[in-house]
This record gives sequence, structure tokens and C-alpha cells, in this order.
Amino acid sequence: MSDDRGAGDDGDGRIVGGRYRLLGGMGGEGAGVVWRAWDVEAGREVAVKAPRVPGEPGSEEFRRAAHRLYQEARAAARVEHPGAVVIQDVVVEGEDQLPWVVMELVEGESLAEALELGPLGYVEAARVGGVVLGALRAAHAVGIVHRDVRPEHVLLGADGQVVVTDFGIAHGYEEGGTVRELEFAAPEWAAGGHAGAESDLWSLGVLLYAAVEGVSPFRRGTAEETLAAVLAGEVPEPVQAGELGAVLSGLLVKEPGERMGAGEVEEVLRAVSGGVVPEGDAGDGRARGVVPEREAPRERVVVPEEQSGYDVQEPARRRPFPLSLFFG
Repeated sequence: MSDDRGAGDDGDGRIVGGRYRLLGGMGGEGAGVVWRAWDVEAGREVAVKAPRVPGEPGSEEFRRAAHRLYQEARAAARVEHPGAVVIQDVVVEGEDQLPWVVMELVEGESLAEALELGPLGYVEAARVGGVVLGALRAAHAVGIVHRDVRPEHVLLGADGQVVVTDFGIAHGYEEGGTVRELEFAAPEWAAGGHAGAESDLWSLGVLLYAAVEGVSPFRRGTAEETLAAVLAGEVPEPVQAGELGAVLSGLLVKEPGERMGAGEVEEVLRAVSGGVVPEGDAGDGRARGVVPEREAPRERVVVPEEQSGYDVQEPARRRPFPLSLFFG
């Protein structure tokens, strides 16, 4: 299929993966840069994420990190839920063999951008949180842990649409990690331990707190101070949480096994939001509640593993945020 799209202001017309023409940057952060792109074969716009990988290109650290991103992005393509972004493709590009992640393009603003104008009411926060929870439960059902749930990764589209992005392409909190990354991280994950479904629930709790209070409970002036607050700090009593107070106190518990379960959280969010939260089903991850309709998920065209150039048997590894910054 031919296309009649030219390059955007800073896309320079580069073609990624033989079919995705970069049109222009849509923003970026520590984990990578997102581009608006044109799929020349399907004739539609998509979002393409170019990850940032630690280490020098060609180094063992760089190669392992790129391999981990590739594996996790491919796995995340299995997540199907109205509130989860559709990963359409993962392509390995350039001499550095970086995996570029191709996703559906969701027009709108992030929750982080919305909160710059002020906090949400607790009813609306419950509605948004319910969709996020449904997407997380769908991911957990297929063995995917997000590990980086925060307002930047929740998109608010037209007609009340809520979409969670960056499944499978989050990374460990390495040296140089930002306050923004750490303030939503579960304590067990920030400390370099295992991140499970309970870790995502903690992050959801921080997100809900930030949504109603306007700021997360652990934000401090430096990464070191933020990490200390996440690991050992008390949660300030929320003043605008309303009926969400029980969910916040139930999720923001340092011990993972003592946090409120996803099913109970879902029931509360549905009740508070007036019943518009999708009913989660850990069996198939699909919603049955009243949510804004989305276009059907696009066809997934993920590159076969044998064509990726990676050793698919290599285990994923990561480095935690250096606790020496906290413990001295």
C-alpha cells in the first residue's frame, strides 16, 4: 500500500521496521521517546516508542536490557482489555538492535496533564481507577506486571476513554532514577525485590491518592528523599478522598501480602463511581460493565522471535535503584 504522508516537523521521514514512517515526536521521558508515525502498509497513524536503554551501545549491559525490553513488549501484546493500549508490533531496528514498540494511537491527554489543572473529584477518580484496575487485572491474568503505573501512563481520550500504556516496557529503578519514577513505585520493587501483582496495586493506590489530592503522598525534593518516603514514610491522611479513603488505606500498605485485594478494590471503585467501572474477570480480562466504546483492537503483527536477532532463551535481568543513596 502506498502512502501520501510526508515527514513531520522532526520525524525526517525515517522508516522504522520497513513500514512505520516517523512523523513527529509526541513526548518523552526516562523510559523512551514516543513518535507519531504512519503505517505505510495499513494506511493509518500509530504511536511508536523508541526505548532508552542503560549502558553503552554494544556493551553487555545494553544488550541484556534491550533483550529484556523486547521480550516484555512481545509478552505485553497478549493483554486484551478496553483499558489497555493495543501493542501492534515490536520491531528490532538499527545497529544497536533496539526494540521499537508500535502501539495504537490514542488521541488525548495523560492523567498527569489533567492533574496539572487540579485534582479530580473522588467519583471521577474512582471511574478512572476502575478502568486502570481492569487493565491491570487483565495483564496479571496473562502473567504481565506493569511495574510503572503512574499518571503519565494513563491516557484520557474522547468521551471518557481511559487507556493504560507502557505495559511490558517499564524498567528497573536504576541509578539516576527520577523522583517521578520513584514516588509511584511499590516499596518492594524500589528496594530491588520482586514486583508482582500486589506491586501494581500499590502503584494504583498512589495514583488514586494523587488524583484526588493533587500530589502523591511520597513526593519529596530529591530521589533519595522520595525513596526513603516510599520505603519507610507514613502516608499523610487524605483530605479529599471521600469514599475512596478505605481503598487508599487498603492499598498503601508496605507489606505486599497485607494489601487490599483486587476484587475488593474493584467492588469499592464500582460503587463509588456509580457502577460505570468494568467488572473485572481474571479469567479472560474482558470488561462487562458500562464503559465508553473503543474501536476493536487492531490486528497484531508482532515479529516472530526467530527474526529478532536475540537469544530468546536468555533470562531477563535488572538492576535496582541503588539503596546506598538511601542507607548511605
